[in-house]
Amino acid sequence: MTRPARTALLLPAALLLSALMGACSPAPTPGSEESIGNAASLSGVTGLKIARRDDGGLNVTGMLKAGAASVPFAARVPANWNGRSVLEAHGYATPGTTEKVPDPAADPSFGLLTTAYGQGYVAANTAYAKTGYAVKEGVEANKALHDFLARMGSKSQYITGISMGGNITVALVEKYPNDFVGALPYCGVVAGWRAEERYLLDFRVVYDYFTRDTAYALPGNGDAITPNAALTANVVTGTVVSLFTAAAKGDPKALGIVGGVARVAGTPPDAVSFITPLASTVYGLQDYLSTTGGAGYSNVGKTYPTSGSVAVDADLNARVQRITLGAGDASAAYLDANYTPTGKFTAKMLSFHNTSDPLVPYSFEPEFRAIVAAAGNSANLVQQTVQPKAVDATSSSGPAHCYFSTKEVVGAWNDLRGWVENGVKPQDGKDITSKP
Repeated sequence: MTRPARTALLLPAALLLSALMGACSPAPTPGSEESIGNAASLSGVTGLKIARRDDGGLNVTGMLKAGAASVPFAARVPANWNGRSVLEAHGYATPGTTEKVPDPAADPSFGLLTTAYGQGYVAANTAYAKTGYAVKEGVEANKALHDFLARMGSKSQYITGISMGGNITVALVEKYPNDFVGALPYCGVVAGWRAEERYLLDFRVVYDYFTRDTAYALPGNGDAITPNAALTANVVTGTVVSLFTAAAKGDPKALGIVGGVARVAGTPPDAVSFITPLASTVYGLQDYLSTTGGAGYSNVGKTYPTSGSVAVDADLNARVQRITLGAGDASAAYLDANYTPTGKFTAKMLSFHNTSDPLVPYSFEPEFRAIVAAAGNSANLVQQTVQPKAVDATSSSGPAHCYFSTKEVVGAWNDLRGWVENGVKPQDGKDITSKP
């Protein structure tokens, strides 16, 4: 009668021992194919592919679930992985184009990802669910990529981002303060997307005012927020080149327009610095309005700065197009959510910018600095500068957006990781322009 009782007692003990032995099985090595497969399963990755690199590392690609979408990603896992990772948030892609599928063999970051990989970091990047204004989608995709790498065994991560990717970078470190130890936005929309739209739309309405009833007026009757099929980027370029050609020949009307727009908009008086913001409001306008549901920015009540003439200033502020937001317009709230910074983050952030940039103006850096200071967080921010591309007065060449060398970008990356990992804070305000 006792034998069945003993058997009944031994069976649970055997099951418990088996469970304990399973629990004691070693976890897969971080960065191994097994750990990658496990992370993919937990992250909802589909189409996972793992390929051995010639240097012994791994190329990892697949489709990553990001919000309601699935987006392609790529990660390069070094054989000597140090347990850390670097993500690169890409910038604005023209609406109507196709998002580039990340390629482990390609480097979209001026050599930053390649350098980091060689230093033992996982180097990773992802596409977004849409082109154009895609800060929301960029945050979702890079957050999903972060979580996948964390499940793979990454113990700390950096986020870097160019242009719009700089805004995504700021959003990520503020929204997810425990996810990233360092951040590197470059030529970034660090002051926020509302600031970007303010710059672009202000430039457009000021240009429209000064060129009204002249040969240099753009199609559309001076309406900056209504798409017009006749207004293309090529039309913008041709019109502005004509304006500067006339100004170079001493035409008083053209000289007055160039000087007035440059002074009021705070823009260098060269063709590229005019063409770039004007063309941006053309090719990106329909996507922007569809994404936000409205203009997002209103200049009602704004007094535009001096043009150099009291009479012109009065007329300008009386007759410039005023962009209004109607009752129930949620576009401004969308801009704030995607993304206007609070200045509150715990990661170490190194931001650098050309001192003249025709698309994302350098003025965003001091504006962001003030936001961070107001949040009592100045200790976590370093800002540096790179000299702009020189203006060639004999052509339409001028300042460029994100005009950097590999040496400058990689040098900033090394300074950031030295700050995070060794406590060596980079010099604030330093000109990091590489010498020929």
